[in-house]
Amino acid sequence: MTEQSPQPRPSILDSVRSTAMGPFATALGVAVLVGLLLSFLVPADTGSLALIVLGALVASGVGVTVRYLTSARGWKTQLSAFVPAVIGVHLMGVVGTLTGTVLPLARFTGVEMVSFDTALQTALATPPVSAGTLLAGLVAAIIAGWAKPSAPAGESGHTSA
Repeated sequence: MTEQSPQPRPSILDSVRSTAMGPFATALGVAVLVGLLLSFLVPADTGSLALIVLGALVASGVGVTVRYLTSARGWKTQLSAFVPAVIGVHLMGVVGTLTGTVLPLARFTGVEMVSFDTALQTALATPPVSAGTLLAGLVAAIIAGWAKPSAPAGESGHTSA
């Protein structure tokens, strides 16, 4: 009789890396979580610099997450960083900008300020297509897919005289 040693269970990180949608799902979770947390830091009198800095934080967080979870550096990796970064920056920008603002038609509606829930519903109902969100997605894609170009098959990269 031979006893077989039990196989060690793979770590959570290895199981996420081995799943086809694991890096994308994790990046989407990071984008939504970080985007909504940073939406509280958007100042009441929204300035462009604040949105740029906070959007860069979301984009870099998503890009580094995808880069850490994938070993390939192709267009699929870049796309799996681009889409979550666009969604995260959109959520952060819309929710942060709308939360606490006074509605222009407050005297007609009876609602004076926009709540977090209403701002989140507004962000989820509007398309995330703007120059800022697309730029953040490109930054995340660059971070995730940055690699040295590989030599074509058959070439070793050395030149002979």
